[in-house]
Amino acid sequence: MISAVRLQVGGWLCGVIAPLLVIAGFFAVDEGGTAPLDAPALVLAREITDQRARITIGAVIGMVGGLLLVGFLASLRTRLERDGQAGRWLATAAVAFGMVTVTGTFLYGSVRLADAAVADPGTLAESVRPLMALTTYMSGVLFWGLLGLVMIISIAGLITGTLPKALAWVGIVLAAASLALITTDHGGVGLAMLPWLTVASAVLLTAEYAGSQTDSD
Repeated sequence: MISAVRLQVGGWLCGVIAPLLVIAGFFAVDEGGTAPLDAPALVLAREITDQRARITIGAVIGMVGGLLLVGFLASLRTRLERDGQAGRWLATAAVAFGMVTVTGTFLYGSVRLADAAVADPGTLAESVRPLMALTTYMSGVLFWGLLGLVMIISIAGLITGTLPKALAWVGIVLAAASLALITTDHGGVGLAMLPWLTVASAVLLTAEYAGSQTDSD
C-alpha cells in the first residue's frame, strides 16, 4: 500500500516536471511559426505542414505535462487543507484554477494536433486562420488558469507559510505583471510563471521530505 507521504512526494514531483514539459512541448519542440499573422493563408498553412512532426510531438509532450499537473494539484490540496479553514478555501481556489490550466493544455494541444493532421497546405489554407484564432483562444485559457494558480499558491505562501515569503512575492509579482501586460504581450512574463511553479514545487517537495524524515526520527 502506498503511504500518504509517498503520494504527496509523487504529487510534488509531478509539479516539478509538469511545467517543464509544458514549456518543452508548447514552446520549444513546437516553436510556433515565424510568418506574420497577416501573411497569405497558403504561407501560414505551408509553415504548419512543413513542421507536422514537431507540432505533433510538442503537443503530446505539453499535454502530458498538463496531465501531470493533476497529481500536483492533489498534493497541493492535501497540503493546504492542513491549515484550517483558510487553507481549505485556498485549496479549493487553487484546484479550480489548476484544472482550468490543465484544461487549457489539452485544448491548446488538441488544436495544434488538428493543425498537424492535414498534410496538404492547399487544403489547410482554407481553415488556417480560424484554427489560428482558436489556438489563441485556447492559449488564453491556459494563461488565465496559470495566472490564477500562481497567484493563489503565492497568497497561500504568505498566509500559511507553505512557501518562503520571498518566493511567494516573486509569484505575485509575476502574476500581477502578466495581468498588467495583458493588453500588449503576456508571452514572456506569462511563460516565466511556469518555471516559478517548478521552483515552488521543488520547495514543497523538499519540505515534505524533511517533514517525513523528522516524523520518522
